[in-house]
Amino acid sequence: MPVYEKNAVLYRIMANPKRLHMLNLLAQKEMSVDELARQVGMRMANASQHLAVLRANRFVASRRDGTKVMYRITDPRIVQPCAIFKKIHHL
Repeated sequence: MPVYEKNAVLYRIMANPKRLHMLNLLAQKEMSVDELARQVGMRMANASQHLAVLRANRFVASRRDGTKVMYRITDPRIVQPCAIFKKIHHL
């Protein structure tokens, strides 16, 4: 798959506001599904589905901590486009 097509797939994944919110929260600290769901304002099942998409595309990684699954971003540069767009559009 050419690089532009790969990039387009990744951009579509990041085009979801809930996923962007999750990524920005995870850039600050590792969090569980229930913490993320609460912070983003969605049901845990929906948060889990979004996290599955992010994990399948290596945006986030997970680990078990007792009964909880903790998530973290795989690379802090993942949220850099958001910061760039904020500066460009004065958000």
